[in-house]
Amino acid sequence: MTTSLPTLVLRGRDGAVLRCEEGVVTLRRAGEELRIPVAAIGRVRAEARTVGIELTAPDGAEPTTYGVADVSEAAATAFAEAVNGALPEREGEAVDGAALVTTRVTAAPAPARGKALVLGAAVPVVALDVFVGVAGRGEYAVMFGLAVLVGAMGGFLVRVVGRGLYRMWWLPRHGITVVAELSHHTSSTRVYRYVDPAGNGHTYTDPVGGERIEVAYDPRDPAVAIRPEGLYVRCMMALVTVVGCGLVGGGLYGAGRLVLATLTER
Repeated sequence: MTTSLPTLVLRGRDGAVLRCEEGVVTLRRAGEELRIPVAAIGRVRAEARTVGIELTAPDGAEPTTYGVADVSEAAATAFAEAVNGALPEREGEAVDGAALVTTRVTAAPAPARGKALVLGAAVPVVALDVFVGVAGRGEYAVMFGLAVLVGAMGGFLVRVVGRGLYRMWWLPRHGITVVAELSHHTSSTRVYRYVDPAGNGHTYTDPVGGERIEVAYDPRDPAVAIRPEGLYVRCMMALVTVVGCGLVGGGLYGAGRLVLATLTER
């Protein structure tokens, strides 16, 4: 006899996400998503911070195993207990669980370059700040830091709001628009659920909305979605993006003037 699976999510190394809900275990990793029905699972092992999903296999065959490392140890134990407790009773020879697993190709995530880019930008910025403070005047260092901060704020606005504005334009025209239904509320937002053509469920959060809303998602990665907004919202987003560009330009101009003033005063 089986029990229903609670919804559990484990996040591991290299962006791997392991989720169990509605009788299916989903493993999402770089470039693909595996849907593993409970009937295909022989057992789940939890060893420290590693979870191993061992599939059923005919007698004498080596079972296929999927592993996710660097997860919470407590969550790994809870995950293994929940899935093992929901496994069906089996009689006779076990089936090949690997044949029951379905694979869906997803958009591969961009390489983790964020930290490297931040570090690569921080090193010359700090070096220039020290230079204008030592070779020029002490107040130059403070002003240089403020200029960099203004530019960084502008860059953040351009990245976040500008990307949202681009998606607001691109997805309704080139993506897939579906109706998402309200799933549940959290303390600060509403969570909606929609399904892609492959039958995979996804969620979209929005602080306001009714029981059903329209969302447009990227067919290359259905997890990326937006709620199409009207002209006013898009104009405000465009204005914030322009302001962000201005802050970036102003920060770069101010920092450059301080470096130039330091060089000419020497």
